This record gives sequence, C-alpha cells and structure tokens, in this order.
Amino acid sequence: MPKSFIARSIFILCIALIVAAAAFIGMKVFDQKPTSNQSGALIGGPFNLVDHTGKAVTEKDFLGKYMLIYYGYTYCPDVCPTSLTLLSGAMDIVEEKDPELAKQITPVFITVDPERDTVSAMNDYVENFYPTMVGLTGTTEQVSAAAKAYRVFYQKAESEESNEYLMDHSSITYLIGPDGLYAKHYGHGTESDKMAASLIEILSN
Repeated sequence: MPKSFIARSIFILCIALIVAAAAFIGMKVFDQKPTSNQSGALIGGPFNLVDHTGKAVTEKDFLGKYMLIYYGYTYCPDVCPTSLTLLSGAMDIVEEKDPELAKQITPVFITVDPERDTVSAMNDYVENFYPTMVGLTGTTEQVSAAAKAYRVFYQKAESEESNEYLMDHSSITYLIGPDGLYAKHYGHGTESDKMAASLIEILSN
C-alpha cells in the first residue's frame, strides 16, 4: 500500500477525531444551565446595606421571598413618591385578592442619596407607604455597589442657586425571585392594577 495513501488516511482520521471532540465539547457547553436566570438578564446581585431600623442586611436576608425593589431618595419631589405609591397600591390589590400571596413579597426602597438618607430619614419615609416596606441605606460605596448590581443610573444634580440638590436617577421597579434572581421589571408609571395582575400571575405559577 503506498505510503502517501497511509499518510492521507491518518491525516483524515486525525481531522475526524478533532471535529468529533469539538462537537462533543460544544454539546457540553451549550447543555449547561444558565447561571443567572432563564431570561439571561444580568440584573441583581449581592449587597451590604443597613435597613430603616439600623440593622445590617445583605441580599441573603431576603431569600425565600420575592423582593419588589425601587431605587430613589427621600428628598425626591415627585418621581419617587409617585412610583412608591403605585407600588404600594399594587401590594394593596394583591393583599385584597390573596393575603397569603402578598406575604410572599417584600417591598424594598433603596436610596441613591446616602448622604442625606440616614437610617432615621429612611424610617420616617417608608412609613408613608406599604406597611411591610423595607428602607435600605448605607455608605456611599455600599449604595454604589448595590446600584451597579441592578444597573441603576444615578447622579447628583447640583444647583448653583441653592445648597440643596436633586438626584437624577432611573425609575424602574424590579421583581426579584425567592432564589435571588431577576424575575421581571416594571417601567416608570406602571399602574397599580397592571403591576398587581402581573405579580399575581407570576407568584401563582
């Protein structure tokens, strides 16, 4: 048998083995389960903050229940109170229709203005909304890390005419599952009844 034929056969066999190995590895890679959630959204993550009672908390303290999270600040003149009122209204509707379902959700308000939003300020503020709402604050670094985990934009908008300042920030309400993974989000202005219907559907499945 010619040596050239043998060499060509060995070469073809090697190529076939390489292709088969690559295919096997590819199947294993694509067969892996997602590390975040089925939607692939990279929203949410670990945080170290302080609640409105002065207790240090992390994301692990909320595992086992859904979190309905909104980022804002207590000095916010309109956007934040409007959003938190709609969120609270949604919780009221869920509670009215299914009290046990409502107990599975913890509304959470996280500040983007830690300089002014002290524990005391957060405590006074969350009292105006849903009874079980948790207010979270922390150091500038802690709040920044938590905001980055949720892809929240915020920045100080200082005024030359006053020592007071406002905060520019995104206005989104996030639903995080009992496993700590992102489940859904609601844009600014989502009506209470629509949010409530969505929450009931998600928690009932």
